[in-house]
Amino acid sequence: MISDVKKLTYAEKVRLLMAENYWGNNSLGGKIYSFVVADGPLGLRRAKDLKDGGGKGCYPSVAYPSAQTVAQTWNKRLARELGNCLAYDCIDLGVDILLGPGINIKRTPVAGRNFEYFSEDPVLSGIMAEEYVRGVQEKHVGATVKHYCANNLEYCRHYASSEVDEAVLREIYLKPFELAVKAKPYMVMTSYNLVNGVRMSENADLIRVLRKELGFEGVIVTDWEACKDAEASIKAGTTMIFPFNEDRQRELEKIIESHSVPDEIVDEAAQKILELAQKCGRDKPLRKAEKTVAGRMETAKCIAEEGVVLLKNNGVLPLGKEQNVLMTGAPCKVYYAGEGSSKVVPSEEYEGLDVEYERLGGKVKYCRSTYFELMTPWMNRLCGADIPVCCKMAEQADVTVICVGDEPGVESEFYDREKITLSKVEEQAISDISLHAKKTVVVVYAGAPIDMTAWIDKVDAVVWGGFGGQCSAKAIATVLSGDVNPSGRLAETFPLHLSDVPSEQSYRDSFVIKYSEGLNVGYRYFDTCGKPVLFPFGYGLSYSEFVYSDLSVLCEDGVMRVCLCVENISQVDGKEVVQVYIGSGHKGYPLKELKAFEKVPLKAHEKKKVCINIALKELRRFVGGEWMPPVGEYTIYIGKNVRDIQLSAKIKIKNLL
Repeated sequence: MISDVKKLTYAEKVRLLMAENYWGNNSLGGKIYSFVVADGPLGLRRAKDLKDGGGKGCYPSVAYPSAQTVAQTWNKRLARELGNCLAYDCIDLGVDILLGPGINIKRTPVAGRNFEYFSEDPVLSGIMAEEYVRGVQEKHVGATVKHYCANNLEYCRHYASSEVDEAVLREIYLKPFELAVKAKPYMVMTSYNLVNGVRMSENADLIRVLRKELGFEGVIVTDWEACKDAEASIKAGTTMIFPFNEDRQRELEKIIESHSVPDEIVDEAAQKILELAQKCGRDKPLRKAEKTVAGRMETAKCIAEEGVVLLKNNGVLPLGKEQNVLMTGAPCKVYYAGEGSSKVVPSEEYEGLDVEYERLGGKVKYCRSTYFELMTPWMNRLCGADIPVCCKMAEQADVTVICVGDEPGVESEFYDREKITLSKVEEQAISDISLHAKKTVVVVYAGAPIDMTAWIDKVDAVVWGGFGGQCSAKAIATVLSGDVNPSGRLAETFPLHLSDVPSEQSYRDSFVIKYSEGLNVGYRYFDTCGKPVLFPFGYGLSYSEFVYSDLSVLCEDGVMRVCLCVENISQVDGKEVVQVYIGSGHKGYPLKELKAFEKVPLKAHEKKKVCINIALKELRRFVGGEWMPPVGEYTIYIGKNVRDIQLSAKIKIKNLL
């Protein structure tokens, strides 16, 4: 197999820069190794026909929890194990490179693909992505970090321009890529949108930042049909165009005919593709699916369990196995996931929450209060049914569990959500049934925040299930029963209302999307302005109680070492997420920003010392076109969430790094 670009003609090198079909590279008739890519952020979506986008069907695969749910675990080990399992799925189905993870920042709760992304915070996003990539690639399968960059909506995604200040771009939107690139992913995928007026596949400046400053050495690939000008994209530094496209093919032939792209640019791109093909070819014999499908599903269940967030609990949870429980609501019976390229054909039939809870020994009955009416092949409408019957049954039950969520299809690529409230049918069901129930628990299935202000005061407990994949019902059942102590924490702010989000002022106004909130994205805005929220970033309850003490902070050799003690003062084993925020107090900057975190398992009455290292360079600011070293006084905040600060300390950094 050819590995040296010098052995190829100019025409062969140029043809190498576009895929041969929908999911595979051009092997130049067998001169180089072929490789296959596939969608996969929430589970592998391997098309049965490589010339087809999936319309002819995809092979079944394990449907894992969404990136949102993975981030809510705040568990780096689980992110890595997810990567391992995804690699095993790839090995089983002959896939060389996974098209994931997605690491775009959640600028607004209505962005259609938010469920595919980790967080509104760049550090949490980047750390989880880095572990995910390492997990995939240590099993000799490639990962693809996407979508580079400032891709924070689906509205007119091929034409909208994200207008972002350079400092904001560097500190918020490029930060996850900086962290993820440390794991040396095989590919980085450019986004559909324009940034400051320049299409990303043609954005030489930002591609140069990715290469020269962030240190990415792999293949830069376009998103599918994102390339509109092959010559401009190649000249800008894009390595490979996906998928095969007849219009782009004609453009490539013109390049070959006119020799319009300099040899050195073509050679550099072609060589990277050759190196990638060689790596995929060499790695094939090393690949082994070390965990069975059943084992992968167990990992999926563990992630879903730790990703469940307990938002409210007036003592009703955990449920007692002797209690008579009524479950209702269409989501109780339905597998919930976002639509689009992340939609996976689950490896096994989905069982409802009532079935899974009964399997754990619980006493449960089901009553249909809402149902789905099919509108299109991908869109359903929630309708009411038998709510009066449910009200009567609720009077007889000890606890009533109402399952709610967005209609399937509402969260998807191609379009954005119109609102963040539940349907009127579901809000009415909660209102009516809770009046008759002795105790009410609401379980919410959604990939992005929900406005709960109309009903949250009417219920006793709220469990955030997110999109937990095909093991979602199993996971939520274990949390309801108390077999698992909830340890999930929110990876994004839940606003009281959509109108409270600053980006809503400019979102979808035109093809020019102004990022006027600057650095104040997500909790940075709400925290700095002191604006009330439904639930703050990092929030989540437990069946245990934790206390913090003995904070110490030491800076030396370019590293800040933060140490503290955490104690579980309850009778229940649990896991706490220690969150480290840092603020400078400088005008114009957020009050505090997440810089590190650690998930700590603690047995009942156990006390542990936790030490976390933070590189001082993580405190830099981008000012006047360059990174400025951190000098001055900083406050270190140790919190259970961004607003529940348990300990704090001040330090002075006097010397440059």
